Amino acid sequence: MSNSRYSQLENRNDQNLDNLASKLATFRSINQDIGDQAVNDSSVANQVSNAFDSMLNNVKNSSQRLTRSMNIGNNVWKMVGLTLLLFFILYTLFKLF
Repeated sequence: MSNSRYSQLENRNDQNLDNLASKLATFRSINQDIGDQAVNDSSVANQVSNAFDSMLNNVKNSSQRLTRSMNIGNNVWKMVGLTLLLFFILYTLFKLF
């Protein structure tokens, strides 16, 4: 083969190599974006988990205080306490959803 044929093949190979390098750079960029999004999603999931843990602790503490006050008081206070507890549980559920 002549030098011009080798030159054409070499140029075509260079173009193909440049195309592959461009595609590889695109894939790397997409991979980086996916990684960043995964980190952000993980952060949001941790924040939601912390919020639910906090809410659970608040409900637990309220329940303990209500139980202590109901043990001390009479039936009227038990009725008021249960009503308030039910109200706060429903309020929290409607606020979350």
